[in-house]
Amino acid sequence: MQGEAVDAGDVQITAVDAADEILLAAIISLGDRNRKTLGFLPHAVFRQAAKTGTLLAAVEGGLLAGYALYGLPGDRVRLAHLCVDDSYRGQGVNGKLIDAVSERHADRLGIMLKCRKNYGLEKMWTRLGFQMRTEVAGRGDAREPLVVWWRSHGHPDLFTDVESPALVTAAMDCNVFADLHSSLDRNGALETKALTANWLVDLIELVVLPQLVTEIHNGRHAAERKVQIHALMRYKQPALAQIDQDQMLRQLIEAAWEDLGVELPRTANDHADLAYVVQAHAAGVQLLVTRDEGLIALSPVAEKVCGVRILGPTDSVLAIDELTRTQAYQPGRLLGTALSTTAVAAGQEQQQLVFLNKPGGEKQSAFKKRLRDFAAQPGQWLRQQITDQDGRLLATYCYESRGGELHVPLLRVDEQHPLGATLARQLLFLLRQCCRDLGVEIIRLSDPHPQRAVLAAAEEDAFRPAGDSSLVALVLDRITETRALDAHVASLAKQLGLTLPPLTTPLPAAAASAVEHAWWPVKITDAQLPTFLVPVQPRWSYELFGYPEGLLARDHNLGLSREHVYYRAPLPRGETAPARILWYASSDDTMGVSAVFACSRLEQCVTDDGERLYRQFKHLGVYRRKDVLEKSAKYAGRAMALRFSDTAMFPSTVPLRRLVQLGTRYGQKVNVQSVFKISPDLFRALYEEGHRLR
Repeated sequence: MQGEAVDAGDVQITAVDAADEILLAAIISLGDRNRKTLGFLPHAVFRQAAKTGTLLAAVEGGLLAGYALYGLPGDRVRLAHLCVDDSYRGQGVNGKLIDAVSERHADRLGIMLKCRKNYGLEKMWTRLGFQMRTEVAGRGDAREPLVVWWRSHGHPDLFTDVESPALVTAAMDCNVFADLHSSLDRNGALETKALTANWLVDLIELVVLPQLVTEIHNGRHAAERKVQIHALMRYKQPALAQIDQDQMLRQLIEAAWEDLGVELPRTANDHADLAYVVQAHAAGVQLLVTRDEGLIALSPVAEKVCGVRILGPTDSVLAIDELTRTQAYQPGRLLGTALSTTAVAAGQEQQQLVFLNKPGGEKQSAFKKRLRDFAAQPGQWLRQQITDQDGRLLATYCYESRGGELHVPLLRVDEQHPLGATLARQLLFLLRQCCRDLGVEIIRLSDPHPQRAVLAAAEEDAFRPAGDSSLVALVLDRITETRALDAHVASLAKQLGLTLPPLTTPLPAAAASAVEHAWWPVKITDAQLPTFLVPVQPRWSYELFGYPEGLLARDHNLGLSREHVYYRAPLPRGETAPARILWYASSDDTMGVSAVFACSRLEQCVTDDGERLYRQFKHLGVYRRKDVLEKSAKYAGRAMALRFSDTAMFPSTVPLRRLVQLGTRYGQKVNVQSVFKISPDLFRALYEEGHRLR
């Protein structure tokens, strides 16, 4: 990896077949030999990458020259390993591998990676087309800095971070902690050390629960106890909510017997193991990492009773992107919470002090003064607060529409609440919907002490720093071609003092989807982004979107959820992601709807066992386990999940008769019985028809 590139000879790059055990074993062996610099990667991760087509091998005459292993989070590529055999270094093999990754995923925004700064590989990464983006602290005692590198694929990148700032928070049991910090050799500890790999920095945060502290202090080996007590200081110890832990422990024991036929306690350690689960729930931590197979077997019960998933280190690494999405946004949990949105009355400054951003350096007196200033101008600021059924304040925000912008000088959430991050993301989407309804194209967050949760949500939502220390984003309610959009955005950017990358024509699917997310609800007609018409029964169109209205009373306090999942028959109709969905509500015995009513971004299509799909997407809510299993039972236990986001409701629905007429005009025979792909011209016609009142 470290030599200047010359001729790679007859080296060929190939995607590794999961069935090619010989090649896979050679790759694993090469990775293990270089674990000192690469970090350990569980063998299951190599096998999973081969199954998903994200493991490339450089081969010459049957010999392995090197490999690249990567993931595909969101709209970019994340490089985890780039490794070249010693005998092939200096021959350009690394360049061939990187070029092959770019060619295979040219529609994605680019490739990102993290590499220790003290490795001195700046020249190599620069030669391979990467640029330094930032530095982050590494793991371990020294916390050696890591350089974040980015290789652009030439598409507009509208996001300030190359990686989502959302962290997976995971609690450790005593075995995992000892694997990482014991001064003694431990059998199987290598699997756990995968959690400390450089590429996982900024993706997973390990935390300590009181049960772990107790077990360490009760250790019998004095020297080892001292080592581990010292190591505890490196980790965050989240506060526990006041809950009846004994009652929850009883519920876990009862559920283990009822659901799994397991009678607890089986061993003397079971009560201690269950204490980790209960305390994780009390801390708002949804992942417990352990190598205890008996504890892992209780994961379904822990999820059901406490909302805590129990995984081994390897499975935690394999599922890191799924876990990130799950923890960052959980609208499903909002459905089971009686939240109320009310106006903030004057004189409530003392209660609002729960949102003081003390970690961000905010002074109580200054925060109180800002709150009083807002209260003194009730005709200017719309002030709102969100409370739960017990009256606990969960969020507060205020805004006004002025000068073509939606000004938001205050947006705070209860960061200690398990739903704090979800509320931050949901409120930003709600404010975007306000912009759309008010006809303004700029939203500005000007809180002088923004919370970490709000900053993370804003970065994912394509907010960019403006010159006055505020964050701004565009809300473009238009359907247009790329060049016209680029010209309009350029004028807005000049007005705001921003530098935005120009749009290329035609925009590949992944880049177009990223732009339509960043500037929601814009739609780009000449992009290479397919659109599918998806029929949905009235029951589910109401559950997912609140359409048609009038079926039941529905809580609209937080607006439309940003992300959802829809389950359908596992019969592929050409669905691919990323794409757009036009939603068509059908008719049934109770409701005659038959109309196109909304548009969403399709982010993921997954066909799998119904039980596994439910576990993967249950955080998005609406569907119960019973619903998913009933759907999959008709198809040998399998179903297809469509994960979608950024839904925009049509101001005016398009009835079936008009849908058929427009289909005929643009040469398509409309089929509303199943999913079908529609042409760009028909999409534009339907979208404009649905917005004719705007």
